[in-house]
Amino acid sequence: MYDKEKGKRGNMRKILMTGITGLVGAGFATNLLRNNPDYTIVSLCRSFGNKSGLDRTKEIIKEQCEMDNKTDAEELLSRIEIVEGTLEDFPETEMLSKGPYETFFHCAASVNLGKDPDKKTYNTNFYGTKSALSLAKKLGLKTFHYVGTAYVAGKSNGVVMEDSMPATDWNNSYERSKFDSEKLVRESGFDYTIYRPSIIVGKLSDGVIRKPLAFYRILEFLARVKINGCKKAGLPLNGPFSTKLRLAAGTSDKIYFVPQDYVQQTIAKLFVLPVCNRTYHLTGMSPVSTQMIATAVCEALQTTGLCLVDNIENPSKEEKLVQRMLDDLLPYFKSDITFDNTNVINALGKEILDWKLDLDFLRKMVHAYYKEHNPELLK
Repeated sequence: MYDKEKGKRGNMRKILMTGITGLVGAGFATNLLRNNPDYTIVSLCRSFGNKSGLDRTKEIIKEQCEMDNKTDAEELLSRIEIVEGTLEDFPETEMLSKGPYETFFHCAASVNLGKDPDKKTYNTNFYGTKSALSLAKKLGLKTFHYVGTAYVAGKSNGVVMEDSMPATDWNNSYERSKFDSEKLVRESGFDYTIYRPSIIVGKLSDGVIRKPLAFYRILEFLARVKINGCKKAGLPLNGPFSTKLRLAAGTSDKIYFVPQDYVQQTIAKLFVLPVCNRTYHLTGMSPVSTQMIATAVCEALQTTGLCLVDNIENPSKEEKLVQRMLDDLLPYFKSDITFDNTNVINALGKEILDWKLDLDFLRKMVHAYYKEHNPELLK
């Protein structure tokens, strides 16, 4: 039987979630369970390839614990239960049967920043959120937690406040899907907490990331440029390299990278606070610039000649290829948005933002990526 007011069984507090194998979801789940022994989680998770949702969850929670330098994976997994299914086909009956729940944490999403001609990304995110809200209503829950993105701000300029939604145009279908999904949550009638991370990168301590996404495609592609160039010129892969490549990345100083460990720890701390219809920017307050990023990458790859420009006149064949490969990412390197963090500070204190991203961090982050994925390029 459901206890609609407390969603508790015994002394344990059970939450329903989606996205437990994602970059944000796994970090949130391990941090929440590790610091709150009275919580348990039931999560939706799809199978992939020859791995079941349960097998994938076990593997990724263990990876996350290793990233956190913890040895408590088995204990945390003992408080996680998996329901096999997808956002497109919610297994409602099974999820209902495993209650009662205290609240819903909806984190799963398709993170595709490219073109979306068949609206697959949009439909997965928007209708997945709609299904989650519908299920929460059937469960009789009173609160709902939603992980969106800071880039619901779209093509806005200037200061964007946490509880505002100023965008009237977006860079891609992903941003629009998250904007419309956030509106669904705001208008659902639930008391809500909305989390808006920006571009998630490696940990503050060592720059390592469990699951490289988005920005890391640029590092991958530039590594490929050097590998191909060195092979053509007969140069050693781990030596100096010169290029005339121009990249239409602009000269923004408002690129909001945010460390993975800050995101997962901050969401877990905000989650246990009273739900009061607040939105939180998980962006930090120390954006980096395109020039800082270029410097860190060129130093790691021992590359000279890479030029950042606003527009490329008479692009070479290689430059046209680069633009096609990275075109969906480049708007984030031309942004003029400043993300406000007032709600985060009011909830957790100024000390939660007592960190800064700088060139030294970028060097560490870039080196950590290449050490893992292209060690042959490092001297």
